[in-house]
Amino acid sequence: MVCAGVGGMDPGVVARAILRGVRTATLSTPLHSLTDIRLVLIKINVFLAFKVEAMQVFSTAVINRVSIPHLPQVQQQQPPPLENTDLSLLHTSSTNQQSVFRFLGLGRKEVDDAMKKLKDLYNSQCSTQTFTREQLEGLTQNNIDDMKQFVEREGLFIQRDQFDQGRLNVTGLKDGVNKVMQMINASLHGSLSREKRIRGEEDLYSRVSWCIQGPNGNWERLPKTANHKLEKGDIAGGIVNAQGISWSVDLHMMEAQKLATGDKEKVKLKRLENLPDFTLPVYWDNMAADEPIKVVTLQRSSAEYKRVKEVFKRTVHKTVMKIERLQNIHLRRAYEVRKKHISDKNTQQGGANERLLYHGTTQDNCDSIMKTGFNRSFAGQNATVYGQGTYFAVNASYSANPTYSKPAADGSQLMFVVRVLIGVFTVGNRNMKVPPPLDNQQPHDRYDSLVDKMDNPSMYVVFHDNQAYPDYLITFM
Repeated sequence: MVCAGVGGMDPGVVARAILRGVRTATLSTPLHSLTDIRLVLIKINVFLAFKVEAMQVFSTAVINRVSIPHLPQVQQQQPPPLENTDLSLLHTSSTNQQSVFRFLGLGRKEVDDAMKKLKDLYNSQCSTQTFTREQLEGLTQNNIDDMKQFVEREGLFIQRDQFDQGRLNVTGLKDGVNKVMQMINASLHGSLSREKRIRGEEDLYSRVSWCIQGPNGNWERLPKTANHKLEKGDIAGGIVNAQGISWSVDLHMMEAQKLATGDKEKVKLKRLENLPDFTLPVYWDNMAADEPIKVVTLQRSSAEYKRVKEVFKRTVHKTVMKIERLQNIHLRRAYEVRKKHISDKNTQQGGANERLLYHGTTQDNCDSIMKTGFNRSFAGQNATVYGQGTYFAVNASYSANPTYSKPAADGSQLMFVVRVLIGVFTVGNRNMKVPPPLDNQQPHDRYDSLVDKMDNPSMYVVFHDNQAYPDYLITFM
């Protein structure tokens, strides 16, 4: 007998010597008669030391056959797993958790005393903890996988509560049960933190828009998590855009650069503050609460200026003097409402079908359109060949005609680049005051716009004032 108690030796040293000796002996010598080697471990701390060492010396297949014993009162029939949850992965079988102890002694009393002492020692080191469904619902799949491995390693027993099927009981050594409790509490805390963060991200997203320039120069709104990180200055680990690309950030320069690539090019960032009842389009500049209209002169070097000019110059060979972006909150809000209505109405026909079209104007009408939008009351000033509505051309060259874009005294002309909701359209005629019905059986369900021809239209006519929004104003000679 080698004693780790009276002999005063460290249980770990004793365990290491015995188990490694057993392993060496059984591997180096053919054994024909020896079938079992039994180690009698009375004290729980000695048992645990042997278990730790056994896990290092012997294979997992052998270790799985040995675990901490469980008392008869917890050896109940395993109920079916919890419904609709992966928590069933945590259930353990009492049959697989059993260990068999054989007591030998000179008399019955000695054996009974030894059994009682062992049970008392084990009970003093064991505990049971109950967890409610609310505590367990916050577990992620990773949490469950980690806990499953821990439960198997520590020989813990988990089953549903017999009186409340929504609860789980965890039984085993105190340290193991406490560790499970810590893991579940940490997961619960993490779940609450995630919920709090998500609510914070949602709230911030409605008030602040952080944007990043895309490869074509267009502004793109960043996802909620990146939006929140930038607002809080939490940029040490970078941000991820909507395409899943990671970026490092320089908030002082308001720039971002791709991470983990050889691309050294930097792109611009910008921050927009939304109004309580209106989310600014990402390509707009910030506006004050008492500033319903803002006219922004575009920089010639900007990608926005170059894009608008390039499309205009495809059909108009005149000199662009200036391009201005028109930011009218009231008009844009009404336009977005109309867009939602047409989009919902035309779910099966392609939605709102927004197009960028052109509308020539005079200086007298320009200010009115910028402030109040396009008014059908002025229909007929130039032509009503395809209906008595507001006309928009596909090509800038048509609107550049002096008939529609009347030159000022200095020879300059004006033209709007307009967002138009063409929706579902049909060919119009001069007598139409509204688009015709899509179906004569439903007279109130009408086409959204009229055209000069169905095959490759060059002209669109709309009859709702909020169906067009003046996006840019081009001054040219």
